[in-house]
Order: sequence, then C-alpha cells, then structure tokens
Amino acid sequence: MIVKRNIILIGSMGSGKSHFGRNLADLKGWQFVDTDRVLEGRFGLPIAEIFKKIGEKAFRRAELDVLKKVSLYHEAVISVGGNFPIEQRTLRSLKKFSFIIGIRAAQYRIVSRVNRRVGKRPTMDYTNVSAFVHNMIQSWKPVYKQCDYVLDTTNGRTYDFMKAIEQQFEALEVQFKTRRQPKSTETVDQHKLVRTEQDNERQSVKQIKLVKQTRLSKKTKSSTQRTTVSKEMRAGTKQQKGRRHEKNSTTNKRWRRTRNERSHSGHHKKSNT
Repeated sequence: MIVKRNIILIGSMGSGKSHFGRNLADLKGWQFVDTDRVLEGRFGLPIAEIFKKIGEKAFRRAELDVLKKVSLYHEAVISVGGNFPIEQRTLRSLKKFSFIIGIRAAQYRIVSRVNRRVGKRPTMDYTNVSAFVHNMIQSWKPVYKQCDYVLDTTNGRTYDFMKAIEQQFEALEVQFKTRRQPKSTETVDQHKLVRTEQDNERQSVKQIKLVKQTRLSKKTKSSTQRTTVSKEMRAGTKQQKGRRHEKNSTTNKRWRRTRNERSHSGHHKKSNT
C-alpha cells in the first residue's frame, strides 16, 4: 500500500493541468491549488508581469518556494506551473508526500490551447509557437519518466480521465491521509458555554461562602456587643442599686433623727409644764 498526502499534476504548459485538476478536486471533494495563482496572489501581478519584473532566476526560486509549501497539504490536487521542467531533485522531494501525475498532450493540441490566450504565458515565444512547443515537449520527456502515472489529454473526456486515475489508485493501492478536521464553531461555542457556566457556578459558590462568612462575622460581633452591653447594664444596675441603698439609708437616718428630735422636744415641754 502507498500512502500519500495529495496529488500533484506536472507537465508542460497547455497540457491541461488546471482544467483536469479542478475537476479531479471536485470529484474527490478536495481543495484545488494552482501554483501560478498562488504566485499571482503573493506578488499582486499576473504571472507574465511577475516574470518580467523579477527575472527568470528569481521567478524559479519563488515558484519552487510555493511548491515546497503546498506539497505538504493534505487532500489537495496541486497543479504546478509548466513554464520550466521540474528538476529531478525537486521531483524526488515531492514524491515523499505526493502522488505525481504527469499531464501531457500532442503538439498540435498544445499549440491550439496556447493560442487561445496570447500573452498569458511568460516564457512562450508567440512569434513561433509551434517550434517553441516542440522544444518544450522534448525537454519534458525525461520528467514524465519519473512520474507515478502519466495521463495524455490530447483526446477524450475529462470524466474518462478521472475514471482512469481512480482505477490506477486502486491498482497501486494508493491511500491518502486525511487532514485533521478543525473543531466546528458549534463545538467550540458549546465548550465555551460549559466553561462559562462552570466559572459562574464557582463564582456563585464563592459569593455564597463570602455571604455566609460575613453573616457569621456580623453575628459574632453582634453577640459580643450584646454581651458587652449586658455586662455594662448589669454593672449600671448594681451601681444604681448601690446609690438607691445609700440614699435610702441616708433618708432613714434623717427620718429617725427627726423623729427622735420631735420626741425629745415633746418630753421637754412636758417637764416644763
């Protein structure tokens, strides 16, 4: 069994990589990546303008940098720009994670496709398209020999091409690793809701404990205050009783003294009489 991450389509310009790649990606439910479109997004220019602005060496370096990154994708159909044949070293590196399909077509078919949009392809010599395509096909031949499978798109229907590819996968027992599915927004929201509810519950418990402690503290203070007041009241009552007792004693003494005086005065008058 062969295990890969993605499918990479390579071949000369005009061979039909982009058209076939989009349909194959739709069939498998994968994403489709065109390295030329990635470069255009990076530089903000059409592919032909990028080539003119930065030159061949810088262009090839940028193209290779994009290819190295997208080749790590899972469940992707990747179409590589056909401006230059891929080097053998790069191709060997791509094979670690990718199933390489070489896309080719007859010279007349490529010429027809290239002439549909003049000026689109940066390395094409539009003054002599046929001769340029012939030399280009020859330069790509060694690369096709290193591919895992080669598909000729000169004649036939796209559906038949895709069916042939799927049959090849079955024959070679090719399996593709699935990419990790990110957590859905609903799942994330549910986790957030659960955490929020747990936090609220913990906060409520803390508040209840705080209220209980506050109430207990108030009760303790109130009890202490009542005890203090009670002691003070008892002390005050004793003092008042002591004062009343002293007052009553004084009053009794005065009353007895006055009574004795009245009694003595009466006896004195009688003796005078």
